[in-house]
Amino acid sequence: MPDCAICGSRFATRRCYFCQKHACTSCIVPADVSGSRTTVKCVACERKKVNKISVAAVLRRNKMVFGILGGYWLFAIFPLPFLNFSGYPPEVMASILQPVLIATALMTIPFVFMMIAWQKKSPG
Repeated sequence: MPDCAICGSRFATRRCYFCQKHACTSCIVPADVSGSRTTVKCVACERKKVNKISVAAVLRRNKMVFGILGGYWLFAIFPLPFLNFSGYPPEVMASILQPVLIATALMTIPFVFMMIAWQKKSPG
């Protein structure tokens, strides 16, 4: 079990939503003060009046999503090496390339909507 980042106790059972540091139950702001019953907020973030997560925290939390988006982007920009690697002859490339690009564009639409609707504020 990790130590509490605020008081150093050995019983850090929660993790702050904003700074991602481990905190014990005595270093957590009560729900009636923080205004949210689902978001855990540590005393240090409450003192600093933190209400949004940082860009670095968003990137750390969503590195899998960015990896998938990067893979789609790489495949959309450079599809020929992937198609050559799969063993198709060069004559068939033009007929295969159009549906592949259409499918790639359709696969990225949900990710574009997700990026638009992405919240930096805490839930609730």
